[in-house]
Amino acid sequence: MEDYFVAEKTAIKPSPKRLHKECDEDIWILFKGNKAVLFITQGGYRFPRLGDIKRINIEISNIQCIGELKGLNIMCGEVENEIENSEIAYMDLMAIANMGNEFMYTLASKGSLFLNWLKLNKHCGVCGAKNHIKDSYTERALVCPKCGNITWPRTSPAVIVAVTKEDKLLLVYNKQFPERKYSVIAGFVEYGETFEECVKREVYEETGIRVKNIRYFGSQPWPFPNSMMVGFTAEYMEGELRPDGEEILFAGWFSKDEVRQKYRESFSIGSKLIEWFLNNY
Repeated sequence: MEDYFVAEKTAIKPSPKRLHKECDEDIWILFKGNKAVLFITQGGYRFPRLGDIKRINIEISNIQCIGELKGLNIMCGEVENEIENSEIAYMDLMAIANMGNEFMYTLASKGSLFLNWLKLNKHCGVCGAKNHIKDSYTERALVCPKCGNITWPRTSPAVIVAVTKEDKLLLVYNKQFPERKYSVIAGFVEYGETFEECVKREVYEETGIRVKNIRYFGSQPWPFPNSMMVGFTAEYMEGELRPDGEEILFAGWFSKDEVRQKYRESFSIGSKLIEWFLNNY
């Protein structure tokens, strides 16, 4: 059943528990460390199925259900044993993103997010007792058997913004991501801060300019490790570019032709913001 790679994301029915009886075609999103386990096919890669797991004897821990797709359970977990098999490749999330298969990346991201949540919340934050997964088809949560504290998956919101000045786009060089070279501005939302306030603050802190006409653009889950990127567009209002020198080493205004030479197209929201600029200016 190869066509699940091209299914719509909305076809996934989320569920904390299996909705169907196990079958050998069930899809498993497995990780060894920070890398996903993929099977090599003639046309590329695919996720393991339950039949593969049985055949190769893959030992799995931290098992969770992501949901169901076309009558199949979608599961995730961590590989415990060492596997040497010519059929298998190990790939991190960025490498999967660069493959260009958005649905495959979405599944890998969901698995990574759920596993990260489970690993970071093994014990109750109130009393320290060991948490267990809530037995529910509708609610994904960890419950403390001692004090009853409930821990749900949490997302850390961050903003990402395309700032324009007449017919040019603001791009910055962030020293933390040298392989990405130039990008639009992004940063985490502070406690008690609106998204719009965060846009203004991040742009000012990183480049020294102020912006206006902030408009919502879209959003994207960002599993590095557990963020939600909320995209905006904004217009230059005043100030001179002064990169902070700590996080941002360079900031500049770029024309459409210059922008095309500075970024690599992908299905990330940062790339979509840049495409918006290229298509509208």
